[in-house]
Amino acid sequence: MVFGTVFGQKSLHISYKVESNFDLNEMKHEQTKSMATMAAAVMSDFEFQLLIANDESIFKQSKQLVRDDIDPMMYELAAGFCSGNQIWHTKADDSIKRIALLNTDPSMVLTLDEKLQWKITNESKQIGNFTVLKAKTTRRLGSYLEEIEAWFAPKLPYSFGPLGYNGLPGLILEMYRDNVIFKLKEIQEKKVEMKFPESSKEMTFEKYYDMLDANMAAIKKRGG
Repeated sequence: MVFGTVFGQKSLHISYKVESNFDLNEMKHEQTKSMATMAAAVMSDFEFQLLIANDESIFKQSKQLVRDDIDPMMYELAAGFCSGNQIWHTKADDSIKRIALLNTDPSMVLTLDEKLQWKITNESKQIGNFTVLKAKTTRRLGSYLEEIEAWFAPKLPYSFGPLGYNGLPGLILEMYRDNVIFKLKEIQEKKVEMKFPESSKEMTFEKYYDMLDANMAAIKKRGG
């Protein structure tokens, strides 16, 4: 259910469902198609939450019971597609974002100094009770440039969204990211707990993805 009276509230709990956006026709191998289909089925059960209190937000995957018939490796693959192993903390008017990685030992937090450059278009549509506008931006992940399409509601004056994407004049209700779509499920007006995980190691976002690029290059070199 989407409430139409959230304007001016200082504490919100927003839930998003996840849909896959895989193009199976682009996949050449049947094994790849099969894995993508299974990952999409697992993702359909996922839920993410955006917690907003005053001028800060936390975005993370909701805790859920994992069905016994789901292969743990497939669950991790599906979670990886939509960054379910990350918790994002952002503040309004602050370019520094913190990202807790939940699958590292020792526990690690990445810091990202980012001021997104959005291009707001004239396209609009309805999501629940709200008219939303389309906007686009990019984020560099090592050597890869991630393209984002976001639909935000100007009548909801909260400059936040999934995965630390912020800076728009309204709350992001729907977001397209590569093979994943985050779609609004519910908005609730209630007190939220803004608790960010502690970590024993810190690294910049850019250095982390450069390290991943280097590791992948080394793996390819050994394979060749």
